[in-house]
Formats: sequence, C-alpha cells, structure tokens
Amino acid sequence: MSLSYSLVFGLLMTEMLTFLFLIMPLPFKWRRGLLKFLSESPLASKTRFVMKIVFVLVFVLFIDSLNSVIKADELKKKGVQLGHIEAAFATKRFYYQRNMYLTGFTLFLSLILNRTFVMLLDLVKSEERMEVVKKQAAQQSKEYTRLLESESTLQKELKDLTEIAASHSSTKQDLDNLKKQAKQQQEEYLRMADDNTVLQKRLKGSKSENRKDI
Repeated sequence: MSLSYSLVFGLLMTEMLTFLFLIMPLPFKWRRGLLKFLSESPLASKTRFVMKIVFVLVFVLFIDSLNSVIKADELKKKGVQLGHIEAAFATKRFYYQRNMYLTGFTLFLSLILNRTFVMLLDLVKSEERMEVVKKQAAQQSKEYTRLLESESTLQKELKDLTEIAASHSSTKQDLDNLKKQAKQQQEEYLRMADDNTVLQKRLKGSKSENRKDI
C-alpha cells in the first residue's frame, strides 16, 4: 500500500474511533464540554479547515481509483488471456478496487461523522435551552406563589381595615347619640333652671304680700 493510501487508512481508523467516542454514553457535562470545545475552540476550527483540505485530496484519490477500476473492467471485457499477465492484471484490479472502497468509505464516514457531530451539538443546545426554560418556570412558579401569598395578605389586611372602619362608624354613631343626649339634658337643665327661677320669684312675691297683710 502506498503512503497516500496508508494515510487514508489511518484517517479512516481515526474517524471510526472518533465516531465511537461521540456515540458513547458520556455524562452530559462531559459531552457538552467536549462539543463546545470542538465547536468554539480556535484550534479545533483550524483542524476542521485542514481536514476539509485532506478530504478534498481523499476525494481526488477516490476519483482516481474509480477511474482505474473502470479502465480495468474495460480491459477485462476486451479480454486478457491466461498466464502471468492475467494474474498481474487481477492483482492490479484488486488494488484499484481496494483503494476505491478505502477512499469511498473514508468519505462516507466523514459525512456521517459530520452529521452526527451537528446533531449532537443541536441536542446539547436543546438540553441547555430546556434547562434555562426549567429554571425560568421554577422562578415563575416561585413568583406566582409569592404573589398568591401577597394577595392573601392584602385580603386579610383589607378585611381588618373594613372591620376597623365598621367599628369607627359605630363609635361615631355612639358619639352622635351621646351628643344628642347631652344636648337634651342641657335643654332639660335650662328648662328646670327657668322653672326654678319662676318659682323663686313667685315665692318672694308671696312673702312680700304676707308682710303687707301683717
């Protein structure tokens, strides 16, 4: 196997290990940290750029091997006779097919790996948004409970104020009654004082008449 296809084979093994690592049941915090590092790190961004160039080269190797397989099939149809020429041709054809499958699987797995990474990243972001929504719901629930408690307290205070106002109203009515009674007693006192004055005058008048008769 040539150096280029050896590197492609190493890349395929790396993709397989990375794919297995991504689908492992890791804790949510670890998975979130790993995916954030791979999506936000400048080093990871540069690595992705380099890998894009590598996959372009792998695609070129795939096209080359595919053309070689097609040419080999055409030569086979034209007829290669028995002997060492046929054996060498079969060996070459096998190598071409191996290289085609190797580069093809590498490209296919790269697409699957990229799609899996995007899906996992979306899943992590969705879980983060869900956590935020849960926290907001918990805060709103606490706020709603606090508002209910505040409303019940205000209703109780309103009830107390209503009772106090009612007691003040009855007190005012009692005070008005006392004022009326005091006024009536004062009028009665003045009337009795006038009557007493009249009686005293009459008594003085009768005493003076008795003295005159004597």
